[in-house]
Amino acid sequence: MPRKATGKNAQGRLRQQRYRARLAEKREPEVAELDTAAAVAVAQLVVDLEAGLAASGSKDILNRILQSAVADLKSRGFSSRASGPLLHRRLTWLKEVLKNPSADWLTKRGFYDKL
Repeated sequence: MPRKATGKNAQGRLRQQRYRARLAEKREPEVAELDTAAAVAVAQLVVDLEAGLAASGSKDILNRILQSAVADLKSRGFSSRASGPLLHRRLTWLKEVLKNPSADWLTKRGFYDKL
């Protein structure tokens, strides 16, 4: 939840607003958008692997990317036991969104009706 604005950090807030306005004018993404784009690209690779459309060796590259991501999180003090499953859950969500953007909440998280 956004914090309530106070006069204490007004100059910094205004500077940040100007910075974001300049980025918007230039249509330049912020770091969060870059991170999301990279995650979507990895999820698209998973979709392509499942469909048999990925180039040979892609599965090995994907495994190295995911292992490297978990190792990075671990090196920054996060639990590798938690990071791996959370990373998998995030990629599952992105993959399902790519496959079916109008899917319901559960389907986008990898839960399928087993009727």
